[in-house]
Amino acid sequence: MTQVSDKSLTGRWSPTALLMVAGALGLLARAWTILHTARQGYAVDDLFDTLAWNLASLGWFTVDGATPSAHVGPLYPVILAAFYTVVGHRPEWVPYLHIACDIGTSVCIFRIGTRLFGSWSGAIAAAAMFLYPAYWTYDPRIRSESLLALLMSAWLWATVVCIDSRRLQTFAIAGLLAGLTILCKPSAMLLGIGVAGLAYLGAEAVGSKTRCATVYLLACLLIVVPWTIRNYLTFDAVIPISAGIGAGLWMGSDPLSRGSWPMSYETEAQIWESAGITPLPYAHAMYDVSTDRVLRAQGWARITEEPVRYLGLTLTRAFDFWIGNSYYLMSSDQGFVQGLTRDAADRGWLVAAYSVAKRLLLIPGLVVLALWSAWSHRSRWRELLPLYIFPIGLMLGYVPFTVEAGRYALPVLPCLMVLSVAVLAQAALPMVPLHRRPPLP
Repeated sequence: MTQVSDKSLTGRWSPTALLMVAGALGLLARAWTILHTARQGYAVDDLFDTLAWNLASLGWFTVDGATPSAHVGPLYPVILAAFYTVVGHRPEWVPYLHIACDIGTSVCIFRIGTRLFGSWSGAIAAAAMFLYPAYWTYDPRIRSESLLALLMSAWLWATVVCIDSRRLQTFAIAGLLAGLTILCKPSAMLLGIGVAGLAYLGAEAVGSKTRCATVYLLACLLIVVPWTIRNYLTFDAVIPISAGIGAGLWMGSDPLSRGSWPMSYETEAQIWESAGITPLPYAHAMYDVSTDRVLRAQGWARITEEPVRYLGLTLTRAFDFWIGNSYYLMSSDQGFVQGLTRDAADRGWLVAAYSVAKRLLLIPGLVVLALWSAWSHRSRWRELLPLYIFPIGLMLGYVPFTVEAGRYALPVLPCLMVLSVAVLAQAALPMVPLHRRPPLP
C-alpha cells in the first residue's frame, strides 16, 4: 500500500501531539458551546427524549405511554434510555454522551487515514473532524447525528479492512456495524446493500467472494430482522425499520417545500393541511404508522402524476444534502440579503458569515478536493472505493425517503476530509519518496 513517508514530517510535532492539541481545543470548544447554548426544543429532540425516557421508565417503545411507536430507528433511543437509566432523566447531560461519540469517530477516522495514507494524514483528518464546528453545534441537541457519525466511521473502517484482509470475520464485523447503522438511521439501508458488492473485488474465486458477501449480509440481517419482525407483529405491516417514508414521499414531492425541510412554520402547516392530516396532535404525528400510510399513498400518487417535477425536486434534495436548503442556510425564505441580515441580527455577523462560507465555500471545496484526490489516486481505486461509496450511498438513501436537509452529510464528511488531506499532502510534498508498508491489523 503506497503512503507518504512520515519521516519528512517528523520533528517537534508528531501525529500524537497533533491529536492531543486538536482534542484539547475540540473539548474546550464543545464545553463552551454546551455552557452557552440553551437546550434546543425541536420536535425531533423531544421525540427522542420521550421515546428514551419511556423506554427507560416503562420498558416499552412508545411515545404516549400506551401506543407502540415506529417513528424512528430504535438504536439511538435505546442507547439514550440506557444513559437515562444510569444518570436519571437528565436531558442536559446528553451532550456529554455525544462528545464521547465524537471522540470515537475521530479515533476511527485516524485509523482509516493511517491505514490508507499514513499516520500524519490520519491525524490531520481526525483533527479536522474533531475541530469542525458543525459537530459542536449539534452536540447540545438530543439527536442521533453524533451516534450515526460514529457508527458510519466504524463501519467504514471495517469495510476498508475487509478489502485488504478478505477474512470472513472482518466481513461479519462489517455486517454487524452495517445493521447497527441502519437501526440508527434507516436511510443507510441502500448503502448497506451496496457495500455487499465490495466483497466481489479482488482476484479470489467467485465462490469465495460470495461467501464473504453472504456472511456480511447475514450479520447485517441478524441485527435488522428482529426489529422488522417486531414491527410486523405490532402493526401488521412491513416496516423494516421505521415509519416515515410517507412523509418523505408527500413532502418530497411538494413543490412548495422544494422537497426538503426546514421551512417556515406557515409553509409546513400548509403542506400538512393539503394532505388532510391537520390538526396534528403533536409535532411528529406525521410519523404515526396510520398517518404514514395515508401520506405514502398520496405522495406516490402525486409522484406518478408528475414524475418530471419529482425528478427535479429529487435533484434539489441531492444539493440540499450537502449544502442545505435556502431556509436552512439563512433561517429565512425572504431571499439571500434579507435572510443574511436577519441571521446576523439573531446570531451576530461572525456566525452568520461563517454559516454562509461553510455551505457555499467550505463544503463545496471539500467536494472538489475529494474529486481531485479520487483522480490523483485512481490507481488505488479499489482500496479507496469505500471512501467514495459511503457518501454517495448515504445520499442516495436520503434523497427518496427523507426531507430533512443540511445535517445528513455530517456522518460522511469525514470521508471527504480523509481524501482532501491526502491530496493536499501529496501536492504540498511532491518530492517526498513513497514506500510500501503492510496493512495495519
